[in-house]
Amino acid sequence: MLNGGRRVSKEHLADALWGAELPSDPGGALRSSLYGLRKAAPIKERLQTSRDGYGLALHEGDVLDLHRFRRLAQQARAAQLLGDLDDAARFFQRALDTWDDPPLADVPATPVMQPVISELLEHRHAVQESLVDARLALGQHHELLPFLMSLTTAQPLRERRWEQLMIALYRCGRRAEALDTFTRARRLLAEDYGIDPGGPLRHLQQLILAGDPMQSLAPTAAPRPVHPDAAREPRPQRPEAPRPPIRVPHQLPAEPRHFIGREAELKVLAEVVDEMSPTGSSPVVSVLCGPPGIGKTALALHFAHRIADRFPDGQLYIDLGAFGPATDPVSIQQAIRSVLAPLIPLPEPETMTPAAYANLYRTTLAQRRTLVLIDNAYDSAQVQPLIPAAPQCTVVITSRRKLTGLVTSHGAHLTTLDVPSRAEAKALLASRLAANGLDVDSAALAEVTEACGRLPLALMVAATRAVTRPSVPLRGLAEELRSDQNRLNVLRGGRASDDIRAAFSWSYRRLTCAEARMFRVLGAHRIRDITAADAGQLANVPTLAATQALTGLAYAHLVREYAPKQYHFDDLVGTYAAEKAREEEDRP
Repeated sequence: MLNGGRRVSKEHLADALWGAELPSDPGGALRSSLYGLRKAAPIKERLQTSRDGYGLALHEGDVLDLHRFRRLAQQARAAQLLGDLDDAARFFQRALDTWDDPPLADVPATPVMQPVISELLEHRHAVQESLVDARLALGQHHELLPFLMSLTTAQPLRERRWEQLMIALYRCGRRAEALDTFTRARRLLAEDYGIDPGGPLRHLQQLILAGDPMQSLAPTAAPRPVHPDAAREPRPQRPEAPRPPIRVPHQLPAEPRHFIGREAELKVLAEVVDEMSPTGSSPVVSVLCGPPGIGKTALALHFAHRIADRFPDGQLYIDLGAFGPATDPVSIQQAIRSVLAPLIPLPEPETMTPAAYANLYRTTLAQRRTLVLIDNAYDSAQVQPLIPAAPQCTVVITSRRKLTGLVTSHGAHLTTLDVPSRAEAKALLASRLAANGLDVDSAALAEVTEACGRLPLALMVAATRAVTRPSVPLRGLAEELRSDQNRLNVLRGGRASDDIRAAFSWSYRRLTCAEARMFRVLGAHRIRDITAADAGQLANVPTLAATQALTGLAYAHLVREYAPKQYHFDDLVGTYAAEKAREEEDRP
C-alpha cells in the first residue's frame, strides 16, 4: 500500500519484513504471508502477482489514511495562504486525527522500513507545528501551554517546539519563564550535542529581552476561545504589516558562446513578443521545437538574454529534463519548488497536490512582468501548469516534440528549427576553432560540417575534438568522420550532454514499439527519402500502420515530413537508426 500500486520485488519485500534476520526459507515465508493476504476479502481482488514481484492495486474511490492525512494537510496550508486561520487549524487537527501512534506499529523497523517510518513522523511533526502556529495566531496561547510543555519534553531536539513554548509563555505574561525556557534549551543542546541554538531561537530570546517593541510576537488575529465558557473580551485585531516583495529572480543560465545565425528565427520570436498587448488576457507563449542537437536551448537562451531587461520582475528558468540521462522527467512539484524556493516561503514537500502547487505558482506571478523559460519539455500536459495566467508575462518553451496542444490551449506560436545553412554551419565551426587558435582548412572545414549533418551539437563536439588534439590537422578529423559505423564514436564528448549517440537515445527510448521498429527498418535500409506506402512494404505492415508510425517519428522530429506522407531521414539520425537495427539483429 505504501508503494501506491507499484510492483515490489520479492527481495525488497523480504528486506522490508525481516532485514538481516531472514528466515531459513525467505521465499517460503513470503509465500505464506501472501497466502494469508489472499484470504482477506478486501485484498485478494487487488493483489497482483508477476514474475518480478507483487503489487496491490488501488481502485478509484479507495481511501488510505496516509492519503487523507496529506489531503487534509494540503487543505490546511491552502487556508493558511488565504489567511483563514480558523479553517487552517480545523484541517490541521483533522489531519492529525487520522493518526495512530506510532505509525506502522506492527511493522518491524528494518533498515528498509526505518526511513519510511522516519519520513512519516517528520510529516506529522511538521503538521503539529503548523497547527500550533495557527492556534497561536488565533490567540489560543493559554490553552496551548500544557500541550507545548509536553511536546518539548517528548521532542527536546526540535527547536521550533521551544520557540512556540516561549511565545505562548510570553503572551501569557510569563516573561521570566519564557527566558528560562531558552536557557534550558540552550543548556540541553550544549551539554548533549555541543551546539548552540539556531538563529530563530536566539532572535526570539532577544525580542523577549527587549520587550518586543514592535509587537511582532502578538497574535495576528483576534483570539478565539476553544470553549464557549472560556470567552474573553476580544482584542482589536492588529493591522497586518505589508508583506515584503519577493526578490527579483535572475535564473537564466549563461548565454551560449559562439552563437551564430538564426536571424530569421530571432526576428520571428521578437515580433511575437512585440505584439504582446497590455490589455491582453493571456501571456505570450513561444515554442521552439526540433530534433535532438538542433540548438533549441542555445537559441532560447540567446533570445531570453536579449529581451531580459524588458521584464523588471525577473526571469525564471525551469529544466523539465524530459530528454536526458534521468528516466523520469521533473514533476510539477519539483519544478515549481525549484524556481519559487529562493523567492517565497514554501509549504513542506509532499503536503500539496500538483494543482495546489500550480495555483501557488500562478498567484506568485499574477502581478509581475516575468519572463519564463521552460527547457526540455516532453508534452503539452507537462508544461500547462507552468504557464502563468498573467498577460504581462512571456513564456518560451523548448521541446523535441511539437507540443501542438499549446497552440490550441494557449495560442502558442510554434517555431520548428531546421539545421542551419551551410554558410552558418561552417561559420559556427570555424568560430570555435579560431577562438582556440587553430588554423582552418577550408576544404576540411566543409567536409567536417557535412559529416556532422550541419547539426549544431555535432559541430560543437567535433570542434571540441579538434581543439583538444591540436597536433591532429582538421583533415584528420574529416577522415575519421567518413566511416558511417565510426561516426557516432568520433562525435562523442566527455559528458552525456555532449554525446550525439546519447542525445538520439533519449528520444529513441520514448518511442512506441511500432515507432521504434519503423525507425530501425529505415536505418537498416539506409533510407533518406520514403513514402508511407513504401515504408509499409519495407516494414511488412499496412500503409495505415506505417503512416501512424511515421507520424509519431515526425512528431518526435526523428524524421521530417516534407510533403503529405513523404518523409526525409537525416544522415546522422539514419546512422544511429542503422546502429539500433544492428543491435536488434545481434540479440539472441
